[in-house]
Amino acid sequence: MLFLQSRRRLAGTIALACLVSALNTSVRAGEIEGFTEPYRDIDVAAADSGIVEQIAVAEGEAVTEGQSLGQLNLDVLKATLEIADQTRKSEGRLKSAQAELRLKQERLAKLKMLLERKSASQEEVERTAVELEVAEAQVLAVQEELAIRQLEHMRIEKQIEMRLFRSPINGVVTRVFKDQGEFVSPTDAVVLNVVQLDPLLCVFSVPSVLGRTLKAESTVQLQVSDAKLSQSGTVEFVSPVTDAQSGTIQIKVRLPNPERKFRSGDKCYLVVDGPVPTEQKAQAPPATSTRSAFRSPQEQR
Repeated sequence: MLFLQSRRRLAGTIALACLVSALNTSVRAGEIEGFTEPYRDIDVAAADSGIVEQIAVAEGEAVTEGQSLGQLNLDVLKATLEIADQTRKSEGRLKSAQAELRLKQERLAKLKMLLERKSASQEEVERTAVELEVAEAQVLAVQEELAIRQLEHMRIEKQIEMRLFRSPINGVVTRVFKDQGEFVSPTDAVVLNVVQLDPLLCVFSVPSVLGRTLKAESTVQLQVSDAKLSQSGTVEFVSPVTDAQSGTIQIKVRLPNPERKFRSGDKCYLVVDGPVPTEQKAQAPPATSTRSAFRSPQEQR
C-alpha cells in the first residue's frame, strides 16, 4: 500500500512539473521575426479583348495613379468616334425644324388677329394650331436625337478608355506579361503587375497572448533588414483568428518607406519589451498501466 501511494505521488509531481514547464516556456526576449511585402500588389488587366498596340512602361519603372501604361488597338474605335463626333454636331435638321416652328407661330398669331376682324375662319385657326403642335414635336424629336448622338459619342469614348491600361496606384511596375502585338483575351487579361512600396507591410505571426494586446492603429517599434534599422510602424491589421496548430495570430504593420530604402521581402523584427511567451501544449507524462500500478508484492519481487 505504501509503495502504491508513493508511485501515485511521483506521477502527480511529474505531471505538475511538465505543466509548469510548458506554461513558462519563452523565447529570447526582444524580437519576433517577420517579413515585408508590398502594401498593394495589383495585376493590371484589360477590360476588353484585343491586340496590344503599345506598352508605355518598362519593368522597374515608377508610375503614378492614373498614368497610362499602354493600350489595345484603337483604330476602329477612333474612326467610329470621328463619325459620332460629326453627327452630334450636325444641327441642320434642328435649325430647319426651329424655322418651321417659328413660321407656324407667326401664322397662328396672324390668323387669330384676322379671326377677331372676321377675316379668317375658326377652322383655319384650329388647323394652324395643330400644325404648330406638330412643329413643336418635330423640334423636340430632333433635340432628343441629338442628345442620343451625344450619348453615343460618350459611349465610344468610354470604350476607348476601357482599352487603355492605367495604373490604379502610385507604385512600381514589376512584371510586364504582354508585349506589343500579343492578344489579350477575357481568360488571359492580365497585362502588367504594379506594386505599392510606400508604405510597406510587415507581416508577423505572434503568440496569441501578445496578439491580444495589439490594436489597430497602435504604434510599434520595428527593426528592418539584416542591418536592423530601427523604425516606427503602425499596426494595420490584427487577425481575429488564432492559428490552432501554432497558437499564433497574424498581424500586419504599416511601415513608411518614402525613400524606398526598405525592400519588399526583407526580414523585419517586431521589438517586444520583455520575454515573448510561446503557447505550447503541455505534454502529459506517459500513462501508467493499471496492471503495473497494482502489482502484488510477489510480482514486484
